[in-house]
Amino acid sequence: MTHNPFADGNDRDPFADDPFGDSAGQHDRDAVPLHPVRHSGDGGFLGGFGGPYRPVEADADRLSDDDSMTRKPAAYADSREAELQRREQALAARERELQAREANVQALGSGTRPALNFPPVYPIMYHAIDVEVPIGDRGTVRTLFYLWLALEGMLVLNSVACLVVLVSNAEDVSNAGASFGSSFVYLFTISAGSFFLWYRPVYNAYMKDSSLFFYLFFIFNGFHILFDAYMAVGVPGAGSAGMIVMLQCLSSGKIAGVVLCAISFALWVVHFAASLFMYIRVRRHYKMRGHSFAEAKQQAYVGFAQSGAGQAAAGAYIRSNTGTFV
Repeated sequence: MTHNPFADGNDRDPFADDPFGDSAGQHDRDAVPLHPVRHSGDGGFLGGFGGPYRPVEADADRLSDDDSMTRKPAAYADSREAELQRREQALAARERELQAREANVQALGSGTRPALNFPPVYPIMYHAIDVEVPIGDRGTVRTLFYLWLALEGMLVLNSVACLVVLVSNAEDVSNAGASFGSSFVYLFTISAGSFFLWYRPVYNAYMKDSSLFFYLFFIFNGFHILFDAYMAVGVPGAGSAGMIVMLQCLSSGKIAGVVLCAISFALWVVHFAASLFMYIRVRRHYKMRGHSFAEAKQQAYVGFAQSGAGQAAAGAYIRSNTGTFV
């Protein structure tokens, strides 16, 4: 008699229940455990593949990376807050500037002009860089103003040097009297001329963004730069205690004249270089703003027509053509 190897004495259909579904009996689940697990003595677990289970320990480097990732948003927030504070301060400064300008415009509109404040000894005009000049151009205008003040001091020093050369009676120095006389005249003519011919025009140019005033500055400040070079050379009898006069005093052994002429020469050279640098800087700003000579001519025509002399000339022309002379 042949033995059936599949006979186990149990008539139950092995396919009657789904071993993976909800219909599987408790006996089937216990009989075929998919993940046999047993407890270890130390509270851990022993998996079906052997060895005690241990919780995964975090890597120190990964923790440090996580810390840096948490710190980055904080640093970004701090930088963002600093940027916002900087912008708020800039906006506050801009608001103060606009308020000052508005007050100035209202004063002009009401017929009351700002109080004259320049020059301090005998005020004849209103001069306020921080009020009338846009905030982005104040540094340039203030530097040009300092150059003008330096020119005044250099003219005084030049006149004193010429006086010392005259008093020292240096044998090799020619026309010392004429040099001192000319240097004394420069104290008044060059001071006033430089202020009204190139400093005040560039002040108005930045204040009004005017092509006409920029052109006036370029013309007369160009002559001023040549004047600096002329004074540095020191032509005898021309009112300059420059290089040539210094060499004449050196050949005569007049130490006081040599020292003063050397200082004057060095200052004229430095002033020449600084004036040339600022001239180029203003020229660059002029081009960046898109000004032109045609615009300057148009502004000159309009300014002349609005002036009293222009209106008088227009009235005279009309009367001459109509034959009315009343």
